[in-house]
Amino acid sequence: MLGKCGILPQDDVDKIKDGLHKVQGMIRRGEMEFSISDEDIHMNIEKALIDEVGPVGGKLHTGRSRNDQVATDMHLWCASGWSSSWACSASCRKP
Repeated sequence: MLGKCGILPQDDVDKIKDGLHKVQGMIRRGEMEFSISDEDIHMNIEKALIDEVGPVGGKLHTGRSRNDQVATDMHLWCASGWSSSWACSASCRKP
């Protein structure tokens, strides 16, 4: 969205997206080391992203506060849980 709005150059957006996919892979493979000194999950991911793509990774949260990030995470987590609960409920109702 920041790229589409012209806030970040497309090259930065591409680097951030590629880096996030790499960080996601590290997390899924259990290769990501989380540190309490990095405060929370957001800072741990941002640090890993910066390690992966350089200073451009620090632009990840441009235009969003920490509260925005937490609210978005909670929304996504609740939506995921709701979807799973709905699917389970639907399968229980089948004859």
